[in-house]
Amino acid sequence: MQKKKLLLPIIILIIGLLLILSPWIKNMIIANMSQVDSSITASQLSDNDKNKAKNDYDAVKRPSLTTVFNNSMNVDKNAIIGEIEIKSVKLHLPILKGTNDANLLGGATTMLDNQVMGKGNYSLAGHHMRDEKLLFGPLMNIKEKAEIIITNKKKDYHYRVTETKIVDETQVDILDDKNDDRITLFTCDTASATTKRYVVIGQLDKVTKHK
Repeated sequence: MQKKKLLLPIIILIIGLLLILSPWIKNMIIANMSQVDSSITASQLSDNDKNKAKNDYDAVKRPSLTTVFNNSMNVDKNAIIGEIEIKSVKLHLPILKGTNDANLLGGATTMLDNQVMGKGNYSLAGHHMRDEKLLFGPLMNIKEKAEIIITNKKKDYHYRVTETKIVDETQVDILDDKNDDRITLFTCDTASATTKRYVVIGQLDKVTKHK
C-alpha cells in the first residue's frame, strides 16, 4: 500500500517534467532534423532532383511534440536537392523537394513540381517556430536588400530581397510566375495558428560557380 501511495506522486512529477521540457525536446529534435549535411555531393543532389515531388499540403500540421516525434524518422533524405542560406539572419537549411508534414520539419520545401533554381518563381515554404532561430523563424528579421543564396552545389543563385509582406493563406498567386526570375519564401506570420502568411520576395542578382 505504501508503495502505491508513493507511485502516484512520482508519476505526476514525471508528467509535469515532460510538460515543462516538451518545448525544449521538440526544438532539439527539429534542430537536429534540419541540419545541413555537408557530405551530400552535387551529384546526389542532382539525382534527388529527378525524383517526383511528394506534395501533401492538406496533411501539414502545426509542429507539436507528437507530430515532431512521429516524423523524426520520416524526413525523406532522398528529397534533399540543395541548400538555402541567408547570412544576415543566420538561416542555413536544406532544401527538400515536396511540401509535406515530415519534409517541413527537415528544412525549406519546394511548393510546386518541376521548380528550377534561378528560373521563374522559385517558391519555398517553411515553418515559423516559437524559437525563431529554427526553420523559417529567422525570416521575421530579414531586411530589404538582404542576400539570399540557394545552391545545388554546382551553382550558387544569389537573390536580393525586394519586398516583404503579409498575405492571406488563400492568396496562392504568390506562387505564380511573374515574368522574371525571383525567389518567394513564405511562412506563417506568427508561431501560433493563423490564416496569414509572411512572404519574402527576392530578385535574382547573379549566378556563380559553387565554392
